[in-house]
Amino acid sequence: MNALHIPRIVSIGGGSGQSQLIRALRQFNCTLTAIVAMADDGGSTGLLRQQMSSIPPGDIRNCLVALAQDPTSALVRSFQRRLPFASNHALGNLLLAILADESNSFMEAIHVCENMFHCVGKVVPSTLDNVLLRGKTLDGRVICGEDFIGHGPCTLDRVWLEPASPTACPEAVAAIKQADLVVLGPGSLFTSIIPNLLVPGILEALHSCTARCVFVCPKADEQYESWGLAADEYVQALINHGLSGCIDAVLLHKTKESVGAATVSFRALTQEQITAHSLGFSAQNARPVRVDAPIVEHIESHIPTVVVRDFDLPGMPSVHNPHKLADALRGVCPVPLEEVTHVIYSRS
Repeated sequence: MNALHIPRIVSIGGGSGQSQLIRALRQFNCTLTAIVAMADDGGSTGLLRQQMSSIPPGDIRNCLVALAQDPTSALVRSFQRRLPFASNHALGNLLLAILADESNSFMEAIHVCENMFHCVGKVVPSTLDNVLLRGKTLDGRVICGEDFIGHGPCTLDRVWLEPASPTACPEAVAAIKQADLVVLGPGSLFTSIIPNLLVPGILEALHSCTARCVFVCPKADEQYESWGLAADEYVQALINHGLSGCIDAVLLHKTKESVGAATVSFRALTQEQITAHSLGFSAQNARPVRVDAPIVEHIESHIPTVVVRDFDLPGMPSVHNPHKLADALRGVCPVPLEEVTHVIYSRS
């Protein structure tokens, strides 16, 4: 490998998990591209989709902030500011939607914000088509919309997009094909990670690229969409949605106690079961994704590399410690990752 080669890393996901991964990756001297799912239809993003026919801006906004040269600056903090007098829209969501409308290009809106924030990487939607996420629960119910899927009524079996074959963003496909390392997750399985795989061009690029593909399994279940699934079931869901033979490594958080409702196959938790056991979602009772010896052995039977580490971040049960995550990713990256001399965004 050429000594001057700067590693090219692609993050695929959405939601807060992708922002945390970016915090880990920007500790390295690398070319970083964040590919973001475009199925979000809740909150401010959902309103802008309805009222302005906007491409979903919310997760794009969060990645732009995570990649800003100084994410703590007043300008960047203002981008995240919620406006109660304007339907609680984030200022950044409004700015992205308006810039896209004025330029007739959502990609141009992203480029303007990247330049404004002096971003240390690129943000690219997986598709620029207007897509809707649908899902089927393990007890047979069909749910329409990313927001509804993420908040109930129980564990998901599969998800799909409508239309079924949206066009992949060319910049996303190119980034994957040129990458040394592709990182999936952490994040919500069915609403942040898998929607990217449902874009045919993205999936084809993952199958044809030479990059090492790594899945960072979530630490804890925070939404009903994956409630009760063990780590091997997360991996199986990715395989079921097209990633068979693509995943080279899986990073797992070592839980301190035996928890979860894992089985060798998916277990549906119905709304009645969830209510009966008072399985609500909060920082106090987030349910760790189960990782034990049989689960690790099951993953190892079809994934070449499985790394089990303590990614604990005190007081944040669902968030990976960015420094520990960076260290683990260095160990599975096929090219050397050198730390940058100074990281502006270093808050825990």
